[in-house]
This record gives sequence, C-alpha cells and structure tokens, in this order.
Amino acid sequence: MSSVSIRFFNESDIEFAYKSCRSEQWNLSLRSIERMFTCEPEGCFVAEVDGKRVGHVFSISYGKVGWIGLLIVDKEARRSGIGTLLMKNGMSYLLDLGVETIKLEAVPEIANLYRKLGFIDEFDSLRFKGVNRNSNHMTNLNVTQLRNDEIGKIAKFDSRYFGVNRLKVLSLIYEDNPELCFISRIKSQIVGYIMCYEAETGYRIGPWVCKPSNLSSARELVLRCMETLKANTEVYIGVPIVNNIAVKILEDLGFKQYFKSIRMYFGKKLKNECIKGVFAIGGAEKG
Repeated sequence: MSSVSIRFFNESDIEFAYKSCRSEQWNLSLRSIERMFTCEPEGCFVAEVDGKRVGHVFSISYGKVGWIGLLIVDKEARRSGIGTLLMKNGMSYLLDLGVETIKLEAVPEIANLYRKLGFIDEFDSLRFKGVNRNSNHMTNLNVTQLRNDEIGKIAKFDSRYFGVNRLKVLSLIYEDNPELCFISRIKSQIVGYIMCYEAETGYRIGPWVCKPSNLSSARELVLRCMETLKANTEVYIGVPIVNNIAVKILEDLGFKQYFKSIRMYFGKKLKNECIKGVFAIGGAEKG
C-alpha cells in the first residue's frame, strides 16, 4: 500500500461519503450524511492514499458517551489497516474530549476489527422493514405533533433511556422533519416520542422512545407516524433485540426482519441507560 494519510472531513467530502454508502447499499440519504457532519465536523475523518480518498469515519460526542459510525473503506483498499487507522482517529478524538464510553453498531462481518480495538459485544440490533398500508391505523388524543419548544424536554426525557443527552442530534432531525415528529403525554406528563425522516429509499423511524410501562402509547406513536406517510411507503426501523415488546409491535404491523448488527462498547459500560424504553434507535451511525 502506498502512503496513507488521515485528515479532517470537510463539506467537499459529503458526496464521496454518500457514494460510498450507496456502494455498500446503506440506506442513507445525502441529507442524513450532511446532518451527521453538521453535528460534529471535528469528529469526522477521511483516509487518503496518494491523495485519493479511500475511506471515512464519523464520530460524535454526547458528553461522557461517544458514538462512532459510517466507517467505510473502498473495497480495493481494504485489509491494509486503513479501517483501523480511521477508527483510532475517531476514538482518540472522543477520548480527548473526556468520553468514557464509546459505542457503535457493527456489521457482523467486520466486528472482529472492533474487538481487536477493545470493543465488547453488548447485544444484537435488529433491522426491520415494512410497507405502510394506511389501514386500521387508530391513534388517540394522547399523541400530538411535536413542537419546537418541546425539543429540550424531549431530549431530557430521552436521556433517561439513551443514557445521555443528545439534544444536538434530535434538534437537527426535528428541524428537517417537524411534520414527522410526535409526542405522547398522559396527564401532561411525557411518556414517549417518535421521529421519522427520509432515507435514500423510503423513510426511517427512529428514535422511538417510550416509558416501558406505557406500551399502548408506544404503539400509538408508531401508528401516528406511519399514518402521516403516503400509502405503500417503505419504512425502516432498527430495534434493540432486548426490547421484545418493540419487536412484537412491529411484527404485528407486518414488519419483517432483514438484517442485524451488533451493538458494542469500549471503555466503561454505561449503567444509566434503559434499553427497554428504546423502541427504535436513531440510526446505526449515531445511536
């Protein structure tokens, strides 16, 4: 392999990252990649060989927790240590910020790369796909469209389950898709919320977070979100396998599992998260 260099990602690299995601058949829109870069540009890196871009990785910090995603190396440049170099840059960036726990979702085929870097398997993360039929969708008055002035409250609610505050990500998703974000309240108390955004093909639902004791609200949130979409729209959702209620809701609605990844962590195991309240992840690239 010729000379390899790692540099900061910049706006001119967004199209490159988009094309690499398409080559891997990852269902990410150009706008999704732009959002990720906007969240934390200093945590995004590009690998070059003799001046040619051959890979990238994104990292984002949520206080004491960091997330790494969008690690892709061009096929012809693989098995040469570039993926490891990119990962080390992302990890060093987060650790220098004081991050104590780094998480990611690994494609099973490359999970050993992360294990060699010290990551530990946590649980499987399931991928479901469904088609919105707009039939028999009954929602109650507890579910309403999320307002801009409620994002801070949603981020605080979300942190009880995700484990840390991810306001910057939730705000950007909402700004792009306010009509596809909903909140559920019971007696003025927030019991859940859901967000949806356009993917390269169809739409992705997530985050979808709800109090585990309010399962009817969890179902109503996803129904309200789906009824907002056009009929016959493809819908994609990622679900922690430990939330078997979420799996059941989706299967009852006709969703089928088509893939799974492995949730992994490096450093301290996060103790103040409640995965059973996470009905859908925001995305493998950002948690």
